[in-house]
Formats: sequence, structure tokens, C-alpha cells
Amino acid sequence: MKKSTLTFVMKFVLFFILVTFILDKLVYISLNKVSDQIYSGQGIGKVNHYLKVKDKADLLVFGNSRANHNIDPSVISNNGFNIGVDGRKIAFPSVLIKMLNKKEQIVLLHIDPENAFNTNYLGEDVDGLLSKYNRIDVVTDMIDSLNRNKIIQKFYWSLGYNGLFFSILKNFFVEKYDYTVYTGYDPLYITKEQAKMFKKTLERESLDTADSIFVMNDIYSNLINDVRDFCNDNDKRLIVFTSPKYKDNCKMDNVIFKRIMEEKGVTYYDYTDLFTKNNNIEYWFDEIHLSNVGAEIFTATIKQMLQTKGIYTRLEK
Repeated sequence: MKKSTLTFVMKFVLFFILVTFILDKLVYISLNKVSDQIYSGQGIGKVNHYLKVKDKADLLVFGNSRANHNIDPSVISNNGFNIGVDGRKIAFPSVLIKMLNKKEQIVLLHIDPENAFNTNYLGEDVDGLLSKYNRIDVVTDMIDSLNRNKIIQKFYWSLGYNGLFFSILKNFFVEKYDYTVYTGYDPLYITKEQAKMFKKTLERESLDTADSIFVMNDIYSNLINDVRDFCNDNDKRLIVFTSPKYKDNCKMDNVIFKRIMEEKGVTYYDYTDLFTKNNNIEYWFDEIHLSNVGAEIFTATIKQMLQTKGIYTRLEK
């Protein structure tokens, strides 16, 4: 290749990089301005809503769908918010918790023991916060520490919005709900036909069992420690809990998880078998999610626990 041709190619590459870099920042700024106005939908709106109310709330519920659909914070507090998001594990809520300012608050964190013992977990659920990677330090630190960052994203910031564009667009023009009266709780309603179908699925014998080796995933262990320490240092009352299941085929993971929580000095309540003695079909949407009826009872149980332990008095001030 002639020197002149090589020079031309290098100049073209540098020009291309410069142009795409500038375009990326323009797109990124535009997406930020649009997405910051969205407060509905789990794609990005619910996190934005959380950021708006997090320091006003005195009760916060974190976790996956088994937190999102199972606890109505308005029954417990006039200033509560449920930031449970479907499909999340420990990394996602731990980042959100560490965004809180120093203030007296009750933090209810849902964890499923079987997830905590999953050796294949790599913290991938934190990817749901990639759009905040270049905007919030605690997000940046978590994503980097879990090696979930892409080197190219440090250069092209708008890549953090991958997979969110249509959700942003949809909720920008048509809000999914009125966020000003939304507490983050999404009840699951079940029809009579769905109840019949669910009953049939229960007649089939479940073959799902837990792993025979119960060693807590290092990411889970470390992040639980981080959340515990953060809460202790910032006036938070941390309570880890596990929501009810229609049937739990393995008890050993619950037993070992509870023991580990005790060793860590973390308050833990296992409600897996809450409905075992009264397993009314109307309490369930499926085997691991409560219907709105079951969620009402479970929420009342959580409230009673807070009252019994003297924690509820914080919410009555």
C-alpha cells in the first residue's frame, strides 16, 4: 500500500471515529432528555420514578417479580414504594439501595434462596441499569466491578440504551399509568378460567428440585454484605425476606440460607410456606406468584411482622 493511500485511510478512520463520537453524544443527550421525562413502565420509567421518590419514602421494597406483585406498600405506609422489577436478582436492587441518602428508612429486600446458591449467576441483572452507566457513579462502579461493562460503551455512551428505545418511545407518547398515584405494586388478577388451568397444572407432579450442593454464590454473598453495611451506616433497617410459594420442593436451601443470614447479622424472614396450611387456589396467580387476593394477605402479614417487632412505629411518626 502506497504511503499516500495509507495516510488517506488513517485520516478517514480518524474522521469516522470523530464523527460517530460526536453523533453518539448528540443521540445520548437526546435520549437522556426524553427518557428523563418517562415515569411509567418497567423498561426505564419505574427506575426514574424511584429516583424521584426514594428519599421521601420511609418504606422501600426491592427485588424481582415476587416482590413487585406481592407487597402493596400503601397498606403499610403512606410513603412507601415498591421498586421490585421482574427478572432481577441481587445486583440490580443492591445498586438502587446504595443510591439512597442517609435517612431513617425501612428496606425490605426479597431474595430467593435458590438464586443465591446459583453458581452460574454473574450479576447480569445489573444490565438493566446500563442507561445510567455514564450518569450515576454507583451504577458505574457496580457494572465495572461485575465486568458487565463493554469497553466500547465507554466511548459510545448511547449503547446503554440498547433494547430500551421502543419502551421509551411507547411510554413517552402514551403513559402506561398515572405515576403520581402509583406505588410500584402491580397486583396480579386471575380469572376463573385461569384458576381452572392453574389447578390442572398442580395435578401434574413437579420434578423440580434444588441442587445438592449449597454454596452461596460469591456475588450474592458480597453484595448482601455491602447492602448490610450500607444500611447500617445510613440509618436503614434492612429486612431480607422470601415470598410464599404454592409448593417448595426443597427446604434445605431455605435452612442454609437462613443460617448464613444469621451469621451475617442480617434479619431474615422466610415466608415460603406461609399458605401451606391454607392453600386456597384463589391466593395464587401461578406457583410462585400470588394473586391480588394472596398479596393482600401477605402484605398484611408483613405489616403485622413490622408491628410485632416494633419496627412499624417508624412509619407511624
